[in-house]
Parts: sequence; structure tokens; C-alpha cells
Amino acid sequence: MEEKVADVVKIAKEFHTRGWLPATAGNLSFRIDDKKICITASGTHKGHMSEKDFVIVDYEGKTIDGKKKPSAETLLHIIVYKNFPDVNAVFHVHTINATLISRLLKDKVLLKDYELLKAFDGIDTHETVVEIPIFDNMQDMKKLSDIVKKAIEKGEVKYGFLLKSHGIYTWGKDTMDAYVKLEALDFLFDCELKSMHLQRGAL
Repeated sequence: MEEKVADVVKIAKEFHTRGWLPATAGNLSFRIDDKKICITASGTHKGHMSEKDFVIVDYEGKTIDGKKKPSAETLLHIIVYKNFPDVNAVFHVHTINATLISRLLKDKVLLKDYELLKAFDGIDTHETVVEIPIFDNMQDMKKLSDIVKKAIEKGEVKYGFLLKSHGIYTWGKDTMDAYVKLEALDFLFDCELKSMHLQRGAL
């Protein structure tokens, strides 16, 4: 447990250095067991956080241990853990690429024929298409988590999702796997944004 917390602290600081977690944005979590998860506390600056900036919650979002308030978006993490049994880490960050592409596209990002798509489970060829859905951002986390839950149950969410004008959620079988998925998605979003720019310039 202490080792995992220290690992997430290290990752959070790396993400902040990369500009992925500005101010107090974002939230990171890991699964402890089938009854509880550990998540960053609300209002925590990820570039200056410590092992004290975490809260343990149950699968209803209720605090079990920790003196601080859990992230306001805890329910979104819980929805992922409940629906993907192999997932043990969920990362939500505010990269520039994720935020911008969520504003420019309507309801999803289509990622097609990229070699880096092989970073995602079950994909062994570039000849594939991955859809990353975009949901409207809202402050009602119960309503938003229900929307995401229904999309997962329909098979519309597999590798991650975007919140419009907000950021990206992705996950993995452990913290490093989630890190890899996040890095891959941000690179691919960057490619898509630059392609859009070049296409508009050619018109």
C-alpha cells in the first residue's frame, strides 16, 4: 500500500512537470481490493503532493480512511473499476491535447491506422480504429457517472474517454500500464490536432 502510494506521488509529479496536471487539476487512483480504492484528495496540487494527500473510499464513494475530502470525480473512477475487473489504476489528467481536441470534435475521436494503437490491449496491428468518446462536462457527478456507465455497458468505452473542455480518463492493469495508455493517447491526440491544422491550411 505505501509503495503504491509513493509510486502515484512520483507519477503525479512527473505529470505535473509535463504540463498534464496544472494547478489542482486531475485525479489519480488505484484499486486496493474489491471493496475499496485509494484516490488523490480534492484540491491537491499534484506537483507538490505527498503521501498524506490520499483518501481511501469504498465502492460507493464513501470515505473509509483519510483526513481530506476525496476527489469530486471519485464516482467516475469507481464506475471504471466496477466495469473493468482487470483495471487496477485510473488516471485523469488535463493535457492540452486532450482538452483542445474535446472542444474541436463533437462526440468522439477516431484514431485510425496508427502504429501506436498497439499500445492498447487486444490490438496487434496498426490496421484498426479506436474510438475515444467525448462526454459533455458537468458538475453533477452522479449524472455524469451514470452516462459513462451506460456507454461502457454498450461497449462504447474501452480504452478511455474525454470530458469536453476538461480532460482525459484512461486506465490500466497497474500504474505503469495506465501511464503507457495515457502517453499513447496524448501523442495520438497531438497527431490528430496537427493533422486538422495542416488540412485547414491546405484548403
